[in-house]
Amino acid sequence: MDSSTATMTVNSHLQNVQSLGYATGQMLGMLSSKSLSNSAASAYSTISTIPSLYASWWTNLLLSDPFHVAVEALLVVMCLVLLLLQRSQERKKGAPTEKEIDELLKDWKEFGRRPLGGNIERNIGARTENEAGALAGTGLVVEKIEGSYIYLHSGRQGLERGSLRIVGDHSPSKLPKAVLNFATFDYLATSSSAYLRGVAKSSLSVYGCGSCGPRGFYGTIDAHLEVEDEMSSFLQTEGAILYSDGASAVTSTVAAFAKRGDLLVVDEGVNESLLVGVNLSRANVRYFRHNDVRDLRRTLEKVAAQDAALKRKGTDQRRFIIVEGVYRNWGTFAPLQQISNLKEEFNYRLIVDDSHGIGVLGKTGRGSLEHAGLNPMVHCEILTFSIENALGSVGGMTVGSEEVVDHQRLSGDLNGGNPCRAAGYCFSASAPPFLSKVCVASVKRLKGAEPEIVDGSTKEDSEDELHVDNLRVFELKNELKKRGLSVSGRKADLQARLRHSIGSAPVFQKRESEVTADELSGPHLVETLHENIASLYGKLTDSSHEYANKLHDRLVITSNPESPLIYLRLSDAEAYGRTRAEQSEILDEVARHCLVEGEVAIVSTGGHVKKYLHLVPDPCLRIVANVCQSRSDAEILVQALGNAVECVFEGNMIE
Repeated sequence: MDSSTATMTVNSHLQNVQSLGYATGQMLGMLSSKSLSNSAASAYSTISTIPSLYASWWTNLLLSDPFHVAVEALLVVMCLVLLLLQRSQERKKGAPTEKEIDELLKDWKEFGRRPLGGNIERNIGARTENEAGALAGTGLVVEKIEGSYIYLHSGRQGLERGSLRIVGDHSPSKLPKAVLNFATFDYLATSSSAYLRGVAKSSLSVYGCGSCGPRGFYGTIDAHLEVEDEMSSFLQTEGAILYSDGASAVTSTVAAFAKRGDLLVVDEGVNESLLVGVNLSRANVRYFRHNDVRDLRRTLEKVAAQDAALKRKGTDQRRFIIVEGVYRNWGTFAPLQQISNLKEEFNYRLIVDDSHGIGVLGKTGRGSLEHAGLNPMVHCEILTFSIENALGSVGGMTVGSEEVVDHQRLSGDLNGGNPCRAAGYCFSASAPPFLSKVCVASVKRLKGAEPEIVDGSTKEDSEDELHVDNLRVFELKNELKKRGLSVSGRKADLQARLRHSIGSAPVFQKRESEVTADELSGPHLVETLHENIASLYGKLTDSSHEYANKLHDRLVITSNPESPLIYLRLSDAEAYGRTRAEQSEILDEVARHCLVEGEVAIVSTGGHVKKYLHLVPDPCLRIVANVCQSRSDAEILVQALGNAVECVFEGNMIE
């Protein structure tokens, strides 16, 4: 195309544009005139010319610059495709259909709340391999935990004593209304403290339920800062950082300090939360045998030999040793003194998860480090733990030097690399402030500080004699709610349920030598827990005890004698020739017999999740010590366990 032709084309294009603009302006002018009704016909004729003018403009543009038109058309097509795809994804992520809703609610409509261990109905001798994982089913539903008791109701299922068969029997005489609690991690009975409940209620009225935002943005509230200051003061460190979840605190802490190219030397028996953090870090990992200091030394020496061969400095990568203070899945203690010596010798840093040591071990409840005569920041650079066990709150914390804490707060910067490091801090809503205040009160309780007077912190109403027949319906329901019982049914049903509740003296009357959660604080609180652990361990290992003697040669304690977590596995003679599923089945039977016949709740760990564990422990029975348990409770446990073992092993219940 020569220059004159191009000039003519451009002029024609400009004339069309000018005509289009003139027509549009003329139309707008007519619309704004006062005689709009008189110019309707003229406006219609002007509007009708716009498509032809636009088509002429588009044709001239196509002739003058076809490449430009092709690019614009491609962009329009891409925009339409992206819009359709986006709408398709939104439909996938949107509200479920009616059919999907029915499927999701099917179990709830049929069964209501799920009972302990699942719903099963089986006959002895009619087992299959697929049924083994559900043998802990009892048909009972947990209503609440109070002191050393778990309160239960039968839901739609029932229990038939003696046969361990789940049936539809609702007879109150055949159902334990409350059972001794040797199953939960509430070591200091914080869930039973009227004072801590009062703190939660009063704080809830101030802060509301949640903070509605992550810590790094708008979710930090003064309660979060207060619990961090209180915890760092209690553990004598420079700082602390609060996470909204106990498991993610441990996971995010490991991922915050280790990255690709770093080295992690990990005990093969650590829990799932630590292993998830190890995997998220993408660091090089070496495992050493569980609690084997000699194998740890061999591993560190092997790394040092490789450094010498490669002429690599030990400071070229960050290196950490990762252990638990009290191993959750084993009940064993890490030899922290020896591990600390090795990390100093080989120039490593030490990360300790003390979720089951804080508030439990040491003279003042400062955890595994205090128990071993060590100090954080000196012998352990990074100490992380959940506050959901002994402290009765929600979330987890990591304590250490200011550099350790500040690094975790800043590790959420996505420009710095792995976004998984910020998962528990930046990408999660912060912990409910009222539960952070409960944690503050729990720490002060460990310190022995005088409880503050707060609204609603008075002790719960005593169980005075009630005239059931004189109570109105709403009063009956209130009394049943206090006891954690169902409030459904007619007035006669409510009266019968309340009479049966009042008649269960062991549940609501304080026993001799029993302590309540509010009667203990400071070092005496931890001392009482240690005494209960020693009493429980002594009862279980007393060969002269009539019922404990039934456990010998059948169950073996594998946990540390000072551990609040007591694990019992099958002896070598009993485990020989049996598969893991068969061992789990036996222990499930024992745990269920203890619950149904002995009214004692313990846990069978045979169905433990194995996907994320590096070393899977043997199937065990787990018994957890509690500060409110008395010596008589320990006696009841040993009797129930001895009878269960005798019944399961000698009563022809196992084929």
